[in-house]
Amino acid sequence: MRRSSKRASVLIAVVLAVVVLSLVLEGVIRFSANTHRNSVRQTRVEKAKLVAESEMEYLFFQWVTEINRGTASDDVEAELIDNGFCVASNDINQTPFSSAFQDEGWTVSRTLSYYEIPGTADGSATGQKPGTSKVGRNYYFTARVRATIEDPIFGTLEYRAGRRFVRSETSVLQFSVFYQDDMEIASGANMTINGPMSTNGSAYIGAQAGVDITITDEISVLNDFNGSSNPLDGTTRRKPGASGSSVLHDPIFDPNPNDSVTPDQEEARAAQVKKLTGPENFVGGVNVNKALTDYPEAYENFSGNADPNEVYRSVIAPPPTDTSGAAITEDPMVASRRMYNRAGIVVTISEDSEGDPVINVGTPSNPSAYNAAISSHLDAILPPEERRKDVFDKREQRNIKMTSLDVGALSAALGANATLSSAYNGVLYIHDATAGARGAGDGSGIRLKNGSTTPAINDDDGQPKGFAVVTNNALYVQGDYNTTTISDGASTRSNPAVLMGDALTILSDGWNDDNSAGGIDQRRATPAGGSSEMVLNAGILTGNTPSTSSPPTNSGGVQNLVRLMEDWSGYRVTIRGSMGQLFSSKYMNSVFKSPSSPLPDGDLVYWIPDERRLDFDRDLARRPPVWTPTTTEYNRGDFFTW
Repeated sequence: MRRSSKRASVLIAVVLAVVVLSLVLEGVIRFSANTHRNSVRQTRVEKAKLVAESEMEYLFFQWVTEINRGTASDDVEAELIDNGFCVASNDINQTPFSSAFQDEGWTVSRTLSYYEIPGTADGSATGQKPGTSKVGRNYYFTARVRATIEDPIFGTLEYRAGRRFVRSETSVLQFSVFYQDDMEIASGANMTINGPMSTNGSAYIGAQAGVDITITDEISVLNDFNGSSNPLDGTTRRKPGASGSSVLHDPIFDPNPNDSVTPDQEEARAAQVKKLTGPENFVGGVNVNKALTDYPEAYENFSGNADPNEVYRSVIAPPPTDTSGAAITEDPMVASRRMYNRAGIVVTISEDSEGDPVINVGTPSNPSAYNAAISSHLDAILPPEERRKDVFDKREQRNIKMTSLDVGALSAALGANATLSSAYNGVLYIHDATAGARGAGDGSGIRLKNGSTTPAINDDDGQPKGFAVVTNNALYVQGDYNTTTISDGASTRSNPAVLMGDALTILSDGWNDDNSAGGIDQRRATPAGGSSEMVLNAGILTGNTPSTSSPPTNSGGVQNLVRLMEDWSGYRVTIRGSMGQLFSSKYMNSVFKSPSSPLPDGDLVYWIPDERRLDFDRDLARRPPVWTPTTTEYNRGDFFTW
């Protein structure tokens, strides 16, 4: 009996063990199945995330492309919808851009909306760029993407992703001096540079015997400073191969030049000379190499070769055309950056079959649109006796067909004529399009006179539009420029002004055209009102003639980026604003001639002012004339799900 009971107990234990093991095994199998199912589902979800992220990148690319075409921020969404890149609602299905995802059965939706900052004229937020001293405008967009698939096991799978796209526009006028190429200074007169400097090449800075160059702010260099990759070691103050034999000494680094205390130069130099981690993009985000590769015929030089300089010069040049005058298709981003295309008013000067100047005033698409509106003001703005007038340029050693524009008369016309006033957007493009020996622009110049007061018209936000004058020709400024202050409602400041041309020459108020070909004794500078100083308040973007080693030539340096043609001894020349070299001059390309290297006949092109002063205008950097050149950055911004 006992043995039977014991066997029954063992049997029961075995049965219980089997049951328990079966339950455990079932749990393991169920857990494994659930784990596998969840793993498969997670894989499907990860795939959905991958699809959504790829669609977000595709949308980002199309957004950047549309903006680069010059589309206004509040029109970008509509353009992307019209072109099929976006839909108006995430409830609308689209086909993925990837054929692989299409074949797998995915559907997507892409939407983009522009967030306008309330109370602003263009919807942007103005602020300082993080990590820098640069100030610009930020434009905010919200991008949303949905990726969906019908799965045979899990049913509908969906992933939603979003990004805050940000376009940042920063004026190129963020520096006292900026150079696309090597920056050289070998000043023979005292020189003070207030404000930051930057070069996408190397910097060579030194002063000649008996004078000083004082640097009060940072210098940013991409390559070498005075011949060394280590800013503290550089002692090569003149660019190797460039002409010039005078011994140069180091500039003075002093962030507080008015306190009568000169800091330790090694410490100050270490603090003020910085290395760039990458080049500054002074052409608004344009990919120069891509433009040349994709549209070589649009950027040919005189020799018919695709030339990077033509891309950089595009900012001041009209759109490219062939020999018959037909438009040549070009990079849309370059086209959107041309000041010709951005100008509210375009003035075109040309010569008729009888050799008489013809003036047209209009828009980029209709060059004679405002002829009737401006007719009663035209002779005051462009005096007939100074249209394509021969004026000898000592540096170029040839006559320039010069047309004078009276800035004061233009201001009066804009104020008196509603059609012109409403058309004006802050940019005046004026050019002499008469064909020269090598092409339109060769041997022609625009002179600005009576420019102490510049046009001051406010935008819808109550801020000054400013006054930007742009030409593909040589640009001359006679007399003080933009020295009359304006009120912007909160403060008194200079009217934001910019000058852009193939080369820029300043002439004193007393300049006489009749003496232009005479000796230096006949070209004595006489500033206005008996003053000892000529003042130019404007941002400058122009070209130079680079230094070469064969044959040895000299660019003239920063101090001669703005050209002189008079005897300035006893006077000071002050430029307040921002000054930049973006390209090599195409038409005004005679090499620099210093007073120590006279012309073959013994005459001089100019004599050095007692002092040159470059003052940085921070107001101009914060609020430049509208439509003037910017550097552009695009950011994907914060990620979110919805």
